[in-house]
Amino acid sequence: MRGLGGLRQCISAGAIMPATLNREFERVFAVPLLDGYGITETSTMVTMNWPSGGRVLGSCGIPVPGLAVRIVDPVTDLDAPSGAEGELIVRGPNVMLGYHDRPAETEAALRDGWYRTGDLAKSDANGFLTITGRLKELIIRGGQNIAPAEIEEVANAFASVLDSAVVGVPHLHLGEVPALFIVARPGTSIDTGALLRHCAEQMSAYKLPHSVHVVGEIPRTGSGKIIRFKLREMLLAWDPPR
Repeated sequence: MRGLGGLRQCISAGAIMPATLNREFERVFAVPLLDGYGITETSTMVTMNWPSGGRVLGSCGIPVPGLAVRIVDPVTDLDAPSGAEGELIVRGPNVMLGYHDRPAETEAALRDGWYRTGDLAKSDANGFLTITGRLKELIIRGGQNIAPAEIEEVANAFASVLDSAVVGVPHLHLGEVPALFIVARPGTSIDTGALLRHCAEQMSAYKLPHSVHVVGEIPRTGSGKIIRFKLREMLLAWDPPR
């Protein structure tokens, strides 16, 4: 399929856009797909890839004019160094005044004029932001933090993987470990051993999936967000506690 008449570009938002999906969309439809990041509390867009100039596939772009963003350590609130992961916080004229009749939630979300998004992100040297997951989805394995999106990005680059998702599952000694769910491309089968070797070449050993599960589809919301609790329910159904 090539070309869509007068369509010049497409915009994506609502869920993390893996670089592999962005690249494949543009190859098939022959139009640029510009990823952005926005939330209801900031009157939608916070960052955006521009139609002109350079961009980084897998990134949601740079802050829109008039907005300030920071990536901070969730515990210390100190700014994270370039390339390091932290919580994305936002300040600007488009940020909400608060939640209606919910003072406790407002106080937790707004601190010194900064809105705490609860999203994990990192920034490169040129200011391009990449969303890596949610704070509440962070997997803490033996005291080391793992963002599910980082494993998903690597798994999606494996030739026979169509889609993937990662959840944290309890572990007796490590607290939590990542479980990887994958969907095979039509007409292919997945060699899980080869997939794990592929992952080992791309990431640190502590981030490697503890288990791999081939499924028919990844449960998602209408906007494309992974419904992770359903994946945990699937694991529980397969291996109920004794």
